[in-house]
Amino acid sequence: MRYITLITLFITSIIANNIQEGKELYLNAKCQKCHLEGDKFDPNSIKKEGFVSKVKDYKGIHKWVVDCDIFFNVGWFPKEQDKVTEYLNAMHYKFKLSKDKVSK
Repeated sequence: MRYITLITLFITSIIANNIQEGKELYLNAKCQKCHLEGDKFDPNSIKKEGFVSKVKDYKGIHKWVVDCDIFFNVGWFPKEQDKVTEYLNAMHYKFKLSKDKVSK
């Protein structure tokens, strides 16, 4: 039982660390310039006419993160894209994750 508790704490710590790193990456890339309505996150508030996100699952979030990374030449590595996706999901979308979060 003690081992299960330790493993759970370890995994929780890793997830929390990924989310914090994802937040830092998101803020450093200034993603909020396009995804902020007033002082509240709004994934549909892209400031370009006719460009609205209709994310329906975790894979959709990841696709948008990758697309924005490429389009705006942010320069994230795949692991960093994953962390930003985890951050956005944890803080804003709250989609349930499957075993293989994103099929690549």
